[in-house]
Amino acid sequence: MEKDELQKLLDCAVSTVKQAAEMALDPGIELNIETKSNRNDLVTDVDKAVEQFIVDKMTAATGYPVLGEEGHRVDSFEGRVWLIDPIDGTMNYIETRRDYAISLALCENGVPVLGVVQDVVAGKTYTATLGGGAFCNGTPLGKVDSAIDYRQVVLITDLKEIRALPRLAKALEESRGHRRYGSAALEMAEVAAGKAGGFIHLWVSPWDIAAATLICTETGCTVSRLDGTNMDVRQKGSILAAWPTVHSDLQYRLIQAPN
Repeated sequence: MEKDELQKLLDCAVSTVKQAAEMALDPGIELNIETKSNRNDLVTDVDKAVEQFIVDKMTAATGYPVLGEEGHRVDSFEGRVWLIDPIDGTMNYIETRRDYAISLALCENGVPVLGVVQDVVAGKTYTATLGGGAFCNGTPLGKVDSAIDYRQVVLITDLKEIRALPRLAKALEESRGHRRYGSAALEMAEVAAGKAGGFIHLWVSPWDIAAATLICTETGCTVSRLDGTNMDVRQKGSILAAWPTVHSDLQYRLIQAPN
């Protein structure tokens, strides 16, 4: 894809996501909260409205098919496909009213080439294009530290990962500590921005991490499955996104170390 074309698509995506953020902040409709797979897997009418707004805008502007968390599906990832998470962190949106994001990525044959993650309440717009670097509100994000190890950084993970992976619990004790914000897209943006050294999760969906994966890799992070195999954002599964040495240390510590 030509650089100029990619920039035009990014400009359109950013404009659309910012309009969608205004909808989330002042939706003008009732939340109408529903459960999906379990009592803590929630969706609201705002999630659905935001997704439909972005779908309508991006389809009209580009004609590309859309995969969205709240019901939009694609038959194939061949060619260019938009991936949308209208509100990543719905529980936060409902309960704490912060730490939720809108995530929009463009994949070409399954590879993210453009990503936007909007931290709605903080007003931060993280963007990246393949080979073009990553930015926050237009300011370049520098490369992450490639030498520092996991003992010197904060790690982001959740209680279920700690319970499932005893070795992770030990690694967290050896690190600077752990955090959890409730939005995979924002948690990965923290890693890309150099504020946390790694993000570990056992189960993410394409719309959760497609945009953030590109933002991470454009700042020099390594993104893979937990066992070190290549990340395919088209598939659900585990994720380990971290600064290079943090990633290699954790991957060895969690999977390969003899004890």
